[in-house]
Amino acid sequence: MNIKNALEVIDKQSYKEIAQLFTTNAPSFEVSQEEAIKEYKVANHDIFDANYRQKKKIVKGYGDTSSAATEKTIVDYIDPARIGMSFQQLIVDRRVGFMLNIPVKINPVYESESDKEKALVNSVERILNNNKMNYKNKEIARRLMSEMECAEVWYFVETGKAKPRYTLKCNIWSPDLGDKLYPLFDSTGDMIAFARSYKLKEEDNKDVDHYDVYTNDYEYRYVNRDNVWKLDDLVEVVTPEGVKNINPIPNALKKIPVIYHSQKRPEWSDVASMIKRLEDSVSNHADMNDYFGSPILAVVGEILGFAQKGEQGKILQLAENAKANYLALNSPPESIKMEQDNLRDLIYTLSQTPDISFSAMKGMGTIAQFTMKAFFMDAHLAVSKKEEIFGMGLQRRFNIIKAAIGKVIDTSLEREAEAVQLIPKITPYLPQNNTELIDNITVARTGGILSKETAVEINPLVEDAETEMERLKDDTTNQMTGFEV
Repeated sequence: MNIKNALEVIDKQSYKEIAQLFTTNAPSFEVSQEEAIKEYKVANHDIFDANYRQKKKIVKGYGDTSSAATEKTIVDYIDPARIGMSFQQLIVDRRVGFMLNIPVKINPVYESESDKEKALVNSVERILNNNKMNYKNKEIARRLMSEMECAEVWYFVETGKAKPRYTLKCNIWSPDLGDKLYPLFDSTGDMIAFARSYKLKEEDNKDVDHYDVYTNDYEYRYVNRDNVWKLDDLVEVVTPEGVKNINPIPNALKKIPVIYHSQKRPEWSDVASMIKRLEDSVSNHADMNDYFGSPILAVVGEILGFAQKGEQGKILQLAENAKANYLALNSPPESIKMEQDNLRDLIYTLSQTPDISFSAMKGMGTIAQFTMKAFFMDAHLAVSKKEEIFGMGLQRRFNIIKAAIGKVIDTSLEREAEAVQLIPKITPYLPQNNTELIDNITVARTGGILSKETAVEINPLVEDAETEMERLKDDTTNQMTGFEV
């Protein structure tokens, strides 16, 4: 995409040309978003579709059924067993859990480690905490893995205080929330513009179409009222001079305040056919149990009399040459069980999802830490692969927040905002064998290859290493003075 030509189209403020520009260059996916969202929500699976798994046609007899001449019949349709399996959600939830159960940390790279540089990092962390990003990270990752794309937008709001007057807030957009996202990239992969199409309820509770465009210099907000697309003249913007109607809106950041996350396929794509096959197999097996789980007596010939309910030594009286036998399967369904077990194993293995269900873990007992790492290695490799995508979004987020602090929130930190680098660190979750870990820390500390500070920091029983160090110093002082608490 030629940057100059694209920006010229946007500057002309012709909605038709702008919409065509973004639609023509919209990202492509290997699976349609509608299909991915449908697969993610178990209630929408094909197994519940009456056209895919049709009702069974049966013929019922009624009236005088003593002979074919007098018996009457009626056609009825019964619903087959429909057992949906939410493996798609399980795969996504396990991936998100292993990737983000330990919150993302910021590793700052200082230029001089001055007080102002540390103040900048503290400001970034404060904005992230105020926006509860440890929780929103999980929502973003979950939407990315299931819907294949989502976006987060950062915008200024007033704090109600004299200093800082402004802070940042974050919103999340995704297809399942009703947003259509249109990133525009240049030939090097840098995003040069971003558009979002959505609906808002306005007067008379009617849905009104909106279309927002973001560039480094402006934000354009278009609206469709009375079947006419135009820049919305009702947009209100908070400025140092008060609230004003401005459109397009100048971008004080000089950066597009949108982080776009995307991947080509949903997280379960490689095992989608196996999940569908397992749902069919389990549902068919349930149907078979419905028919053969209870005894069925087949009679050839005439029945002369039945035993009474509760009667001891029950006897069925048959006419001469009549026969009665219970229907039974010729062979037990071992092949069905084998197929279902194989499908489950393949789903977990090929999606790099550990089976940590109670039934799978109950017989394992206490696991050594090394064995634990090997057991969850596949899940950690999947997190490492996902970090290639998600980590870049985190890096861009930090850059946007830094720029917002330096240019608007606290301009005294502008130089530090450009100098300090913030590197996101994603730590895959690993269950801990605390007893073994503490023993290893003790041996390393006693052997002189680990400092007391490091030992306290990595101790799984300690939540605040700094406070714990102070308490240890107090304990040592009390022992030296002979004072015991």
